[in-house]
Amino acid sequence: MKIGQHQEVFLAGLLLALGAGIGCASLLTLPMGIVVSLLVAALFLSIYGCHRVQQWTWLSMLMAFFFVGFLRFMAVDNLPDTDISHFAKETVKIEGTLREVPRLTEDNQGRKKQRYLLDVTKVKQQGQEWQAASGGLYVYAAEQAAPEVRIGDKVTAAGKVRSPHGYQNPGQLDTKMLLKSQGISASLSAGKQGIKVMPVDTAAFARKLAEVRRHYRERMEQVMPKTDAAAIFAMLFGGYDGLKPELVDSFTITGIVHILSVSGSHISLLAAVMAGLGALLRLPKTVTVVLVVGLIVIYSLLAGAVPPVIRSAIMGGLAFVALALDRERDARRILLLTGLVMLLVSPLLFFHISFQLSFLATAGLLYLAPVWQKYFREHGCNAYIAAGLSITLAAQLATLPILAWYFNQLSLSSLIANLVVVPLVEIIIVLGLFAGVAAFILPFAGSVVFAGGSLLLGVVTEMTVKIAALPASAIWIPSMNFGWGLLYYLLLGLFLLNAQQREQLWDGIKKRRNALSVALLVAVVFLASVQLAKPKEMQVHFIDVGQGDAALVITPGGRAFMFDTGGTRDGNFDIGAKVDVPYLLHYGVLRLDGVFLSHAHEDHAAGCGGILRKIPVAQVITADEGIVDYARSMKLGDNDPFLHKFHTARQGESMTVDGVTIEVLFAPPLQEGDNKTGNEASNVYRVSYGKASFLFTGDLTKEKEAQLLAEGINPASSVLKIGHHGSDTSSSLEFLQAVKPQFGVFCVGADNSFGHPKPAVVQRFKEQGIKTLRTDENGAVVFYTDGERMRVETYQ
Repeated sequence: MKIGQHQEVFLAGLLLALGAGIGCASLLTLPMGIVVSLLVAALFLSIYGCHRVQQWTWLSMLMAFFFVGFLRFMAVDNLPDTDISHFAKETVKIEGTLREVPRLTEDNQGRKKQRYLLDVTKVKQQGQEWQAASGGLYVYAAEQAAPEVRIGDKVTAAGKVRSPHGYQNPGQLDTKMLLKSQGISASLSAGKQGIKVMPVDTAAFARKLAEVRRHYRERMEQVMPKTDAAAIFAMLFGGYDGLKPELVDSFTITGIVHILSVSGSHISLLAAVMAGLGALLRLPKTVTVVLVVGLIVIYSLLAGAVPPVIRSAIMGGLAFVALALDRERDARRILLLTGLVMLLVSPLLFFHISFQLSFLATAGLLYLAPVWQKYFREHGCNAYIAAGLSITLAAQLATLPILAWYFNQLSLSSLIANLVVVPLVEIIIVLGLFAGVAAFILPFAGSVVFAGGSLLLGVVTEMTVKIAALPASAIWIPSMNFGWGLLYYLLLGLFLLNAQQREQLWDGIKKRRNALSVALLVAVVFLASVQLAKPKEMQVHFIDVGQGDAALVITPGGRAFMFDTGGTRDGNFDIGAKVDVPYLLHYGVLRLDGVFLSHAHEDHAAGCGGILRKIPVAQVITADEGIVDYARSMKLGDNDPFLHKFHTARQGESMTVDGVTIEVLFAPPLQEGDNKTGNEASNVYRVSYGKASFLFTGDLTKEKEAQLLAEGINPASSVLKIGHHGSDTSSSLEFLQAVKPQFGVFCVGADNSFGHPKPAVVQRFKEQGIKTLRTDENGAVVFYTDGERMRVETYQ
């Protein structure tokens, strides 16, 4: 590569090298001294190569940026000793300053909590003095105990510190990493005692901005339903508080959910409006650009100036300005430089889905949209339709691997939604911003405009729901691993070649067509041979659903069954829809041949409701409590059609699918003398394939374990799903000796309030020589077996 040539390619290479270094550092642990030495060596080679004008200099610079990325991740991943996260599991008293306006949350039972985000300054352990502390901390307190508090005030609270812990499954967002990228490393529940506030006269500017946003929300709620106000407020400033789940679902299916959070599209819209105004007034181009930048800055501040907003403003704003000045190539360079700077400053952004989607969508707009727009125009497409189609297609293609990994969904209806719905949403956004300003001067005029926005939102909602309901509105797409993702982007890069480069590439292929044909044939034969030689395996997945049980069985023929589905007791989070279904889609499970529930408790059965609403399920097998208990657990109505799929298991029943046998090993009816906790009704299922077998016991109690053995049932199995999450009410020594498992799996939530698994139970398994795994520590646990051999993989 000659000096001064291919600048965009070089910048892209540096960005990729930096990202690769960050990614590798998250997977590998190397001594700091070795990484620094390698970086110094790469820098020395780069300086020497530049001085001697060597052809290989670009390669040494890529190596240098790789090690810079490695070091930057190591620097931010290791939190200082004063960070509040180091006090995890301890009961402490903390003091900090409020970073943002408190947020009110409400669960399905109507219980309300306030969430405060504090920058911790001091911490006090029991029996000790105050000491300096740092880090971001979420504090939760009952809504009734919420005092008046403003940004910058000092807040004091007491409670147990907990480390962030999401659901550790493939394709699931890494909650801990996302929060760490925002400087948040722990949470604390203040309980009924709430918080204490010391007013501080500071952060005047941030408070003024918060007042402006509050003004918008209050004015909207005066003239429209709260749900409409929440939706328009989300379109203006981002956030999902108070939104109807149906609205979010329909926006997600149609591929326009980004409208509900501040994104590059908002920035582009405002920039386009200001640019249009400048053209109407015949302002000089430079003056228009200044006005565009000014409007973007003001809007970013109003939206809270949070990191996602700043990222969108920088990427979208700089790209738009460059395009407005007819400097398309400069816009591309600016995007690459912006990505480099952002990752150097905050390397954890590399793992943040907001950054990934914003950067790739903007890249699609700059690199791919012009190509598609030219194609559509050359084939007689209307200019407006060509622009809409090219932008939508470019964004979808650029972000496809990310969408596939996290959502396994491609929205075909997004083309229609972007042409029909998005323009109306853009009108709502412009009207909403104008109405808020007008309301300061002429409150009545502002209210009228807000009311008009509410009516228009009704039209948007109806249209979006109708479009989302169209056949094949959204289709399933398989997850792409790193290799397939890399191949995808290499193929996508072919669209960026000009006519001369395409001709050169085609000529090269024709010259080597014989060798390429042979190589392709060898590759196909090799892959086919590997696939044919691969033994037919059964998969058993123990899914991390927190404090609950959920397991997925996939037969060698691809048939799928679930054994319990997880769930939360307060119903505040839909485990079925938000954890189980994404997990199923990630592994290509589009329907279930059966769901086997051990009993009706929410942490075992509640998730089934979300699954039933999202994907086809042939049948649901239950224990003996009665269908009403299951309906309550899943939040289903007494006459819900889904209940027709429910059947009570009978002991001794079995079925065989693809060589996999599922047995109802034990199905105890509730009897007089049971203590009625509900655990006594737990069914026991065994899944067998060849010599491998898996035993699912739900929350079976020791008394019922003894009854099972007394009835002469042989529970011997290779793998035991450990009863009741490792509680001492289950897993008696006699039962373990009868099962004789090679592995035991604790399905348990991190830092759960029950203290599961109990140390005595863990010790009991250890003394019996049973290897144990835990979903709170290992994440999803997956067993693969061909009926003879067995291997296990964990997410962590």
